[in-house]
Formats: sequence, C-alpha cells, structure tokens
Amino acid sequence: MLNNLKGKTALISGAAQGIGRAIARSYHTAGAHLILVDQSLDPLKILKEEFGGKTSIVKVDISAAEQLETKLSPILKKNKAVDILVNNAAARTRRAPITELSLEEWQTAISVNLTGAFLLSRMVIPQMQALGSGVIINIASQLGHVAIKGAVPYCTTKGGMLQFTRTLALDHAEDGIRVVALSPGAVLTPRLTEIYGTAEKAEKALKTAYPLGRLGEAEEIAKAALFLASDASSFITGTDLLVDGGYSAQ
Repeated sequence: MLNNLKGKTALISGAAQGIGRAIARSYHTAGAHLILVDQSLDPLKILKEEFGGKTSIVKVDISAAEQLETKLSPILKKNKAVDILVNNAAARTRRAPITELSLEEWQTAISVNLTGAFLLSRMVIPQMQALGSGVIINIASQLGHVAIKGAVPYCTTKGGMLQFTRTLALDHAEDGIRVVALSPGAVLTPRLTEIYGTAEKAEKALKTAYPLGRLGEAEEIAKAALFLASDASSFITGTDLLVDGGYSAQ
C-alpha cells in the first residue's frame, strides 16, 4: 500500500486537538510510531492511551529552543530517527486591525507559527540526512495565498510558511528530503467552534464562501497529510497542496 507508514516515526506538533489530532490518528492507523508535541498535556495523554504501544508525548513550547533541547532532544535521540515531521502548531490570533494589535500578539504568531517550525526542522533534518530520506509537512493555510481583513499576523505567518517550505525543499532535495506545505481552508475544529460558539453557527457563517458549500473536516486534511507523508507523493516537493473546498480558486 502506498499510504503505508509502517516502520516510520512521525513527529507532529500541535497534536492535542483539531487537525493535529486527526493527523496523528491517521498516521497511527497507517502504522507509524508517533512523537506527539503540544503545550496541552492532558489531551496528549488521552491519545497515548488510545494508541498504546510506544507513542511518545511531550509538553513543550516549540518556540523555546531551550525547552526543545531539554524535553524533546532526549526522545529524538532515543528514537534515533524521525522520518516525518508535521509542523502543525499555530498560535491563536485575534482578529483586529494592526493599530489595535499589541507587539506581543505579533511576536507570538511569529514565534509559534514560524520559529517553532524552524526549530523543529533544524532538529530533525540531521537525522533525515543520515537516513538519506525524510518528509517535512508544513501546515499553512488558504490565508497564506489570499488575505482577509483583520488577520495580519496569521496571514503573514502562513504566507511565510509557504516560502519556508519552498526554500527548505531546495536546500535539502539532494539529501533525499521532501518538504511540502498543506493549506487547509476553514475546518470544523474545536478552535473554530470556539470562535463561533457552535459548529452549526460556524458552518452557517462561512459555508457560502466555499464553492463546495460546506466547511472541511479535520479528517479530510489528515487524509491529505497521509498522502504527502507516504510514497504515493514521492515526486512531490517544494510545493503546496490546497485543501480548501475551492475557496482560493475564486
């Protein structure tokens, strides 16, 4: 099976809920050993209990290099090699014009969305180089391609993630490492539901913006992430897969 990840080790950031959790479940079903990273420990414990086996969980701030060194590095050394990295963690960002945003809000978005991906990639690439293979999947967004009002930090960092993907892919193609971005549209996750109050309210408010007439499901994004991690996408690197229900085609 082309989507078989048996024998592979996958590191997923932002794995506690939403898209990250769905990707973790998809990779587990495909046979991967998982290292799950998030700032919320209790949801990770639930996933570890669900998956069993040798699943590793780490509560860590991925934007803090010293925390990664003390908390994550020992696990990476123990596992010897990471075959797949999914940079999924993203900061919660408030919708507001730039004149109403604090410097802290801007810096938080940069730190989690970009610096975190930089630090995790820098940690695992030497292992991938030693293997002569590897896949890095950066979860970007439709809003890395198009903009909306009041979302300067989010749109900026997701656009940056696309360029990060392209450059990293060129730097490490000779190492056998593929680097790809995955850009979801609006997906019915706990974070989106929290913003609108209920899933039904989120669907009603946003679905007309999508040619398919509905919002995405986390499991649909996970299927795309599984494809990109697997040998089914072995000739894909340095590009972005939009899974946005046609939003950016308009």
